[in-house]
Amino acid sequence: MHMKRLASLVLMLGCVSAFAKASEREVWITLGSDALSEVNAAFIVAGAKVPSLAGQKGDVVALKLPESEINRVSRVMHDKLNRCGGFVYHDTEAEALAAIASVGQTQLSPLAVTYTLDNGPVVNTLLGSMTEANILANITHLSSYATRYYTSATGVQAANWLKGLWEGYAGARAQTGGDVTVQLFTHAAWAQPSVILTITGTETPSEIVVVGGHLDSTSSSGNAPGADDDASGIATLTEVIRVAMANGYHPAKTVKFMAYAAEEVGLRGSKEIADQHKNQGANVIGALQLDMTNFKGSTIDVALMTDFTNAAQNTFITSLISAYVPGVQAANSTCGYACSDHASWTNAGFAASIPFEALMGQHNNLIHTSSDTLAKSNNTATHALKFAKVAGAYVAELAKGTANLADSEPPTVSLTAPSDGATVSGSVTLSATAADNTGIGRVEFLVDGNVVGTATASPYSASWNSAAVANGSHTVVAKAYDLIGNTANSTSITVTSSNASSNAIYDTVLRVPRCSNVGNVCDSTTLLNGRAGLGPELHAPNTINNSCADGLSGAYHADESNDRIRVSTVSGAPFAAGQTVRVEATVWVFAIRPDKLDLYYTANANSPVWTKIATVAPVATGQQTLTATYTLPAGTLQAVRARFRYNGSAAPCGTTSYDDHDDIVFAVSP
Repeated sequence: MHMKRLASLVLMLGCVSAFAKASEREVWITLGSDALSEVNAAFIVAGAKVPSLAGQKGDVVALKLPESEINRVSRVMHDKLNRCGGFVYHDTEAEALAAIASVGQTQLSPLAVTYTLDNGPVVNTLLGSMTEANILANITHLSSYATRYYTSATGVQAANWLKGLWEGYAGARAQTGGDVTVQLFTHAAWAQPSVILTITGTETPSEIVVVGGHLDSTSSSGNAPGADDDASGIATLTEVIRVAMANGYHPAKTVKFMAYAAEEVGLRGSKEIADQHKNQGANVIGALQLDMTNFKGSTIDVALMTDFTNAAQNTFITSLISAYVPGVQAANSTCGYACSDHASWTNAGFAASIPFEALMGQHNNLIHTSSDTLAKSNNTATHALKFAKVAGAYVAELAKGTANLADSEPPTVSLTAPSDGATVSGSVTLSATAADNTGIGRVEFLVDGNVVGTATASPYSASWNSAAVANGSHTVVAKAYDLIGNTANSTSITVTSSNASSNAIYDTVLRVPRCSNVGNVCDSTTLLNGRAGLGPELHAPNTINNSCADGLSGAYHADESNDRIRVSTVSGAPFAAGQTVRVEATVWVFAIRPDKLDLYYTANANSPVWTKIATVAPVATGQQTLTATYTLPAGTLQAVRARFRYNGSAAPCGTTSYDDHDDIVFAVSP
């Protein structure tokens, strides 16, 4: 009797177990194929069924697995690959397959965005009010929760606390009838809500600017304070909110600040929100992601990720840094598939960017552990303050608008040298006088609209190398900035440059060596010698607009570098369309077989599209001069790029640790 009952019980439990397994919800994820082997290995080691492959396109795969196994994938991405996020969660197979089908083909929303820098007084009002102490205090509070995991009670508490903080900053503007709303965006599938503060635009409220970061944290080793990942990002954008409210900022376009839930488990919170905006036909003209801002792991300050982001907006952000955050250095990097919430906006068809705390691989190595605390950043928020200023400038210049300015009176400025109508050559001294009721911040000297020198103290003067422009007539203007960013221009003068040289001069606008006068030779001489701070190379990376970063590994003249580019016509005639030119690149070779030189040209250096000339292999180690020829196309300002690489395949811009990319720009007869 007992045996029969036991057998029946075993049979019943088996049925229950089978029923539970059969009814367990299955979901899909997409992730980079480079992570697939690590994910499969983790399932095999755990004795679990390996996720089934639902589809693949290029470097992205779609996998099917039980929903309960999502955390296992999350742990692999964090523990083995040190990635924040790294995959996207999907409810259906059709959605996952559509996601991989659209990789590289995402169409941006049809609204054309014109990026301009003309709201300086508002930008500087906001940036001048920012403090490191406020950011530090908010990182401290957010990282005091044992975890902000998306299913945890403390994750919900953190969201509620943040909502209250933002409401406090907004004050009366968040009350009934005000232009600010602070809301919890609830997600049906988990406990933690996202938090959204909206400032309605005064002129074109249908155009939306988004600034976001993720609120959740995770760890595979106990507590998850997540001070850097991503309390730092939330505290950074919170400082933008604080100063916007304190200075009475009213954007012309609608601005939404977002703290996303559930980023660490497949970008789930941001995906729901971005998809909702897409489905509602919202005009999101730009999205900025702040994910990890407080650990300075690189010599550069801000790494702009070029994958799954919008190139035009990235260039805009670079311009913002140059104009409003002096001393902060930016460079490009890559972070892989779905590495943070910007990918949700990109996948929904909107322009997105992510300025990151360091070059990928040099970022905080304690994220996703119980040691992700402020101690890793020396218990300060100094680095995060730089990102708050970048985000503040982004909001005030993309959404435009007004604020309560401390000073609205513009300065006065007069250009005193050279004289109008002068003929100049070589180095020319530019001088001006300037005055303002509160003080002069700087005076810029512009030639043909391009800044060629800046002075921050009287007497205001700068040296201009007139050989950096083509011979002929040029317009010179002095532009004065007061301490808050009000500006005034001097009366312009006209000078005539007269120079002849075959040696390139560093161009501060294109950020590469340039021969501005038409000749038959253009030579970088010593300007390119070295790579990425390894050696004497000035102005690295010396690619047009810093568009392609160099590899950081190795040592000067022990490992790969491109040291010189010389372009010359074979006939000896001046550069002109149809002329055959010889490109000579002087390189330092580490190893004969894996080292290769890729040469490219573009007919328009201001908007380069690179065409391959040749791949040339060295024949010996050490210093080598490698050559190739091509025919000049039509175009008055052209460029050549040399990429010297260790292994890899030919491409205008590579990502390996020993890549050296250099450009040279030269004038061509029309």
